[in-house]
Amino acid sequence: MSNEISLPPSISRTYQITVEGKIDASWSDWLGGMYLVSRKEADDMIVTTLSGVLTDQAALRGLLNRLWDLNLVVRAVQQVDPAMKSNME
Repeated sequence: MSNEISLPPSISRTYQITVEGKIDASWSDWLGGMYLVSRKEADDMIVTTLSGVLTDQAALRGLLNRLWDLNLVVRAVQQVDPAMKSNME
């Protein structure tokens, strides 16, 4: 039995995307209004987590393309339950 929920691609979903490097919070609008948090990891690598709602798969792809254009390494893309606030902080 799978825990996955099958939703149509046109439904808004909440995502967390983690990339290597620092993205200043002032880039939020250009990155689809995502909430940006940068942190230093134990190995001194700086990573930024982008969190927020994307309207559909096209918006997700557009955001990933913008991260590609910035030459950022994407570490993770996760769809998260919007009710789980601890995932968004």
